[in-house]
Amino acid sequence: MQVSVEETGVIERRLTISIPSAEVGREIAKRLQGVAKRARIAGFRPGKAPQNLIHQRYGAQVTNEVVNDTIHASYRQALGQKEIVPAGLVSLEPQPFVAGHDLQYVATVELYPTIPSPTLAGRTITKPVCEITKQDVERTLQNIRASHAEFVAKSGKATAGDRVTINFDGAVDGKPFAGGKAENHPVVLGEGRMSEPFETALMGVQAGAAKTIRVPFPQQHADQQVAGKTVDFAVTVKAVERPIAPQLGDAFAEKLGIQEGGMQKMRAQIEINLQRELAAQQRTVVRNLVMAELLEINPIEAPKSLLEAEMERRAQAVKQRLAAQATPESAQPQVKREQFAAAAKRQVVLGLIVRDIIQTAKIEVDRAAVRARIEEVATGYDDGAALLKWYYDDPSRLQPIEAMVLEEQVVARMLETAVVAEKKISFQELMNSTAES
Repeated sequence: MQVSVEETGVIERRLTISIPSAEVGREIAKRLQGVAKRARIAGFRPGKAPQNLIHQRYGAQVTNEVVNDTIHASYRQALGQKEIVPAGLVSLEPQPFVAGHDLQYVATVELYPTIPSPTLAGRTITKPVCEITKQDVERTLQNIRASHAEFVAKSGKATAGDRVTINFDGAVDGKPFAGGKAENHPVVLGEGRMSEPFETALMGVQAGAAKTIRVPFPQQHADQQVAGKTVDFAVTVKAVERPIAPQLGDAFAEKLGIQEGGMQKMRAQIEINLQRELAAQQRTVVRNLVMAELLEINPIEAPKSLLEAEMERRAQAVKQRLAAQATPESAQPQVKREQFAAAAKRQVVLGLIVRDIIQTAKIEVDRAAVRARIEEVATGYDDGAALLKWYYDDPSRLQPIEAMVLEEQVVARMLETAVVAEKKISFQELMNSTAES
């Protein structure tokens, strides 16, 4: 086998591979002999049919099988021979095979790009630090109280905090779309779960009202059917209700499952939960800062094959979500892979950078850290031991946690190479941080 390699791009390589005709011919002959032993041809006993008849009937099929098998086997051998570890196969172009001539084909592959700077030397990471205060605990307690409010019918107009129950039927260019229709849908005004124009239009409505709400959809919306367009929602108001929040006290704590200790224990549990949220958000913010720096100093090319696969994965996930929201009357969601190009490129490039750091620094997942992370999650469950057992009963369940911990180890290694500064902020500021992930 002869293999030549041509550099056709920064990370693209073109392999021209040639297999001697004698090698291909021997394999074809060998397989035809096997076919001859099994073939049932009228007028001949098994294995007694003339070779020329076997070749006439099965030659083309066997030749095609041998060519395909030889290409796939030799492709792997060619990569090994040239010590190429491809990130992906761009194309495989076989030339028509002619008996007596060498089998030739061209394989175009992409390599993993070289990472220019797998450290953060000279870079500064500003790590947010904060403490949980009594005010944070009380604010959270009031949020919990508000979330357990009972709603009672209101005769007046809807205002912020009220719950408006509606039927709505959306259409773009006169056609329904996935997720554009619902019945008895509750909207608490001010929560922001519906778009701002939609909620604003519901302010001041009364039970029994009917109106059309026009909502402009963002250009980057996942469903291309509505992206950048204005949707008309026919809305019927079924009910308007005002909230009545429960009184804080031991009875409220007991209602939420705290059998002993009352409000004192509830506040203690809230603080524990906030400490857990604080630690998780700190990890997320620092992780995002580190990844942003790595992206900036490593402007590498993303292999097309990996980029296409990531775009397709994202598009399929959105299609499935929109399809689940569709009604029989809805048009099929229109999702283009290209709209995910920027996010997919970021994900692929970060993945390649992290992969290189792991290999270069020989980082292995910290099993103790994995267990500690699962135990941390388990503290939020009544039967934490059962959750721990569930994870360890099936190693595949550990994989997402292991990947997360391994990435955190990479972040920790990068922080060792950077200048780390600290900035004191409030818990609310930390939780509202919108650093890009």
